[in-house]
Amino acid sequence: MTKTLFERLKPDIKKNLLNEVDKYPTLCNSLISVLKEKVGVTDMRLGDLSDLSDFSPKRVNTVLDFYNMFEDI
Repeated sequence: MTKTLFERLKPDIKKNLLNEVDKYPTLCNSLISVLKEKVGVTDMRLGDLSDLSDFSPKRVNTVLDFYNMFEDI
C-alpha cells in the first residue's frame, strides 16, 4: 500500500508542524489534511508546499528541496 505524504514527511518537519498546531491551527490542520490525502508531491499545490517548507529546519530553495522534505517511497 502506498504511504501518504503525511506518513512520508521527514520526522523533523512533521515534529515542527505538529508542535505549531496550537499556535497556527488553521494553517497546520489544513496542511495535515492535505498531506493525509495526497501520495505524490506533484499532487500538492505550490502554495501548500511553500507553507510546509516554513516548518523545515533547512532552507527550501529549489523544486528538489520540496521533494527532499519527504522520505523516499
